[in-house]
Amino acid sequence: MSFSKIEKIHFVLNPNAGNGAPSKIFHQIEEELVRNNVEYTVFKSQGEKDIFNHLMSDEIPECDVICAMGGDGTIHETANGLMQSGKASDLPLSVIPSGTGNAFAQTLGELKPKNAIQHILRGESMKIDAMEIRQGPKISYAVNIIGWGMASRVNQISDQLRILGGIRYNIASLIGIATMKKKRLILSMDEEVVDEDALFFLALNTVYTGKGMKMAPDADFSDGLIDIIMFKSATKLQVVNIFLKLFSGKHIFDPRVTYKQVDSFRLETQGDDLNIDGENQGSTPIDVRMIKKCITLIK
Repeated sequence: MSFSKIEKIHFVLNPNAGNGAPSKIFHQIEEELVRNNVEYTVFKSQGEKDIFNHLMSDEIPECDVICAMGGDGTIHETANGLMQSGKASDLPLSVIPSGTGNAFAQTLGELKPKNAIQHILRGESMKIDAMEIRQGPKISYAVNIIGWGMASRVNQISDQLRILGGIRYNIASLIGIATMKKKRLILSMDEEVVDEDALFFLALNTVYTGKGMKMAPDADFSDGLIDIIMFKSATKLQVVNIFLKLFSGKHIFDPRVTYKQVDSFRLETQGDDLNIDGENQGSTPIDVRMIKKCITLIK
């Protein structure tokens, strides 16, 4: 850990995240910025990839840190933009929890926006990892999750239930279980090859996903490892039982669940939808490897 004085912050804000929460939350933390004589600028997204394109541009004002305000999708756009633009090497990232899921912020351990800005102003930093995703010639980065099968399907359902707030993830999970179907999974990781029908695959850099689901209890932002959660076969009743254990992390002890840590993997099936950092984007096949400590996070 190291500390640096924070005097200038550039906020990248998604006003549509969390049913409009970021704009309301910004007004709350603005008091702290003024009280601490912090200079700040704000970029508001008007649509998909606006934040990513902004960070790829030369329009970033001079600042000590980029602060993402929105849900996990906003954090993805920000981290991906920093990595792909090359700015991650000298421009730190910070996060004010403002979405409905806030899995990244929950893994950091702070879900209250006013507390989060106070932590950021202290300037404590750490180096975190990012997953590099290769989809043919395209390269992108994820700091939270990559999901396949039910993990992708549930995210698609939850997108249609945004009006319900955070509970939408739990409802979407139950709908996903009720309508679940196996798909062929061809997965290579370490020296293991899985080629069979499966229900669910998730690669994580964070402990939490969805709304409070402790999906990967041993995950660490900076250990250089990808945490893999997978179940190949289970009845609907068994999946419900696993789902109920997700909030305590005890699902990893279920005999139907595979939990392991790797530094890279490959999904070889063709044309399967993916959930990348909470966004429905991309498809298989993909090659993924962990890039160690490539992003500076002000926490």
